[in-house]
Amino acid sequence: MSILIQSFLNGICSGSIYGLIALSLSLLFGVMKIINFAHGAFLMMAMYFTLWICRYLGLHPQLTLLIVPPSMFAVGYLTQRFLIKSIYEKETAREPIGVLIFTTGLWIFLDSLFLLFAGPDAQVIKHGYVNQTLVLGDFIFSYTQIFGLLFSVLVGFAFFLFLKKTKTGRAIRATGQDREAASVIGVNSYRIYDISFGIGMAILGAAGALLLPLYSVYPFVGDVFGMRAFVIVVLGGMGSLSGAFWGGLIIGLIESVGAQFLPATFTEALILIIFLIILYFKPSGLFGLESE
Repeated sequence: MSILIQSFLNGICSGSIYGLIALSLSLLFGVMKIINFAHGAFLMMAMYFTLWICRYLGLHPQLTLLIVPPSMFAVGYLTQRFLIKSIYEKETAREPIGVLIFTTGLWIFLDSLFLLFAGPDAQVIKHGYVNQTLVLGDFIFSYTQIFGLLFSVLVGFAFFLFLKKTKTGRAIRATGQDREAASVIGVNSYRIYDISFGIGMAILGAAGALLLPLYSVYPFVGDVFGMRAFVIVVLGGMGSLSGAFWGGLIIGLIESVGAQFLPATFTEALILIIFLIILYFKPSGLFGLESE
């Protein structure tokens, strides 16, 4: 029983970080109505940023959270401002197919770029903090797990407060609900897109910084987490921000608890099977609305 409880708690810790990854992806879909196929590649970029900051600047892994998210905000803001925006301006469709094609190409480009400069080998942070553990009775937790859980919840809570309590947050929500109506009341939708993409990448940057002490990084690591984020977003409900976070917790629990009874490859299959069953009975996802 203690092993099962330990697995359950580990699943919550890892699922909270998955929730951040999916939250970022869901934000882009909810506001811009696009699916960012380069999402995993941006996550991989954030993980490499964290690795290099720790390695060459000698910072503690937790302190990279002061640098990586703002850096990823700038990357996201500039990507939307100077690359994706021009596609929106040339296409009249609400969900421009050109953006999907562009982000697919960007995904391949970033994977190849980091393969060229970082090499194919998996790399890890070499820091004593990574191996520190906390023992509570029969349960053992690494400090990286505990910090990841607490920081993920903090980021998620702060983000939802931002959306509800700030003028920019309300403008983001309004643009996501109806871009044309928001424009009528004076909201600059393209500026909101720039900010939203930047915020999405900042959240993704935080997730990457939290993931690196737990996983190794290599040029295609983002493909694994990116595909998992897509599953989580659809499972929670397309465009549902709260659903994305709760969906991450569910997938983390399935992954951790399922590994106690099934081989690792079967656990991945179990995630997809549960995902398909839920979509069969509730196509809008667990927390999505039919209108979405």
